[in-house]
Amino acid sequence: MTTRLLTGVTGFVGGAIVLELLDRTEEPIYALVRGKNDDDAQQRLHDALIGMAEGYDRADLKDAIVSRTKAIRGDMTVDGCGADVSQLPQIDELWHSAASLRYEEEYREEIEDQNVGGTTNVLALARTLGVKTFNYVSTAYTAGSRVGEITEASSHDVEVANNCYEETKIKAERLVEAAASEMRIRILRPTIVIGHSVTRHGLNWSGMYGFARQMFVFKKHAARKLGTFLSHARIRLLAEPDTILNLVPVDFVARNAVTVALSDSPETYFHLGNSAGPTVRDTVKLITDLVGLREPLWESDTDGFTAIDEQLDSGMTFYRSYMHYDKKFDLSNTESVCGEGSTYAPMTREDLEGYLLYYMRGTLRGFDENAGTGRVLHETAA
Repeated sequence: MTTRLLTGVTGFVGGAIVLELLDRTEEPIYALVRGKNDDDAQQRLHDALIGMAEGYDRADLKDAIVSRTKAIRGDMTVDGCGADVSQLPQIDELWHSAASLRYEEEYREEIEDQNVGGTTNVLALARTLGVKTFNYVSTAYTAGSRVGEITEASSHDVEVANNCYEETKIKAERLVEAAASEMRIRILRPTIVIGHSVTRHGLNWSGMYGFARQMFVFKKHAARKLGTFLSHARIRLLAEPDTILNLVPVDFVARNAVTVALSDSPETYFHLGNSAGPTVRDTVKLITDLVGLREPLWESDTDGFTAIDEQLDSGMTFYRSYMHYDKKFDLSNTESVCGEGSTYAPMTREDLEGYLLYYMRGTLRGFDENAGTGRVLHETAA
């Protein structure tokens, strides 16, 4: 019997991992959750997990959620995580997936507090509880600006970080690595996480979705000044169109993460990615089609940028590194445990359109799916 405690369970990846654990194991699951009191924390936990289960077409897990998950009120940013350890049995395995996904330098203190300070506190809690295994959900983008093959190995160089988020995740990985003499550690690195592969449901609308939102808002604001001009003219975009975007469905991440955790693999680092990601060109072209823009002109520098090109470029700071530094994430450790084909999630135009339309129809106010430029729309998956 393995008793587990998790952080970040009301979040996108953490919640999906809990659902996967409920589906494949039988033990109770404990979760560190913020709340006004114990009852509030428990309600937040159940509401979040039931909402995800419904979104992923796993309503069959509702009874397990209610009967097998218990919230431990706490906050990873305070000493001891503010948790009453007397409420916990012996914990064998701790999963730490809670993190700030912000990247802006102006929020550095907050990001450091959550991603570095929070990891320090969760590790301290793990020591107090005497856990045997610590699974840390990091990011494949600790690779920063490195290009080419990215191996499943330690990544210590903060100088390669493109932003504060990547820097803090590198620092957090160092903290976890330093605990290897005290407990079994695994560092799990998702790539760019998107919605569920069947239902397309998501929870965190960043990454590809954030880029789509940025393009939609840009088109909307520009139309107020320029009318239909951008429906005919081509904007310039600073990007390498043949770069691969490693988009991976959240259920693939959760399934492979849990498979790794249930295995006896001696490896430490695992990329939770997709062996069949689309190119920047294919993804951006679909997004521009959906918002009613033409395919951009692909540029390697800003020479010749017009004022309107510069306006778009000013909002691309976070996305630029993903559209420039072509990486091939090594998936050997993950596939050796999870099996051949376990990381294969094809991203055809129809697939991508399904994910994007699910988000845009439900989230972008004023989105007109008939505003595109001659594309054929497909229905999203049921």
